[in-house]
Amino acid sequence: MRIEWIEKYMVDAEKLIYENQLTEGLALLDKLLYDEPGYGSLHNHIGWAYTYYTSDVEKAMLHLKMAIFFDATYAAPYLHMGNLCIRTGCYTEALKYLNKGLTALNPNKVAFMESIAQAYELKKEYAKAVTAYKDALASTVGMESEKFTEGIKRCRKKRWVMMFSF
Repeated sequence: MRIEWIEKYMVDAEKLIYENQLTEGLALLDKLLYDEPGYGSLHNHIGWAYTYYTSDVEKAMLHLKMAIFFDATYAAPYLHMGNLCIRTGCYTEALKYLNKGLTALNPNKVAFMESIAQAYELKKEYAKAVTAYKDALASTVGMESEKFTEGIKRCRKKRWVMMFSF
């Protein structure tokens, strides 16, 4: 269930964050928690801000986990949590969140598959990474397709090098 008046303020906070006014944006989001502490979308926004705009991994994880707890059908926090786990080197945990997010409502399949491919690539599971990049490629058109094609080539090259290195 969407709470429209909170969503409006969340958009305002997002604009502040994009305009390098992180402190003000986070303050606005934190104020909203007093009105609706169990709103998953709000926790997702706070987790998103901490994930991509601060170095506070603990707060990011807390709010993303709260977002999932309060609305397990919402795909976005799974993607952000997966990316946060990749950044912290927890690739297996990232894959769990990312795969779970693919089963949520209306996931951005391209974004999920790209993150899954990155996690597999960083785990040195290149065949699985290639498969995920191909799936991302099949789900997109335009400029992103070149990025996924490069990922496929890179993983194939890494796999080949690993087979013949002693």
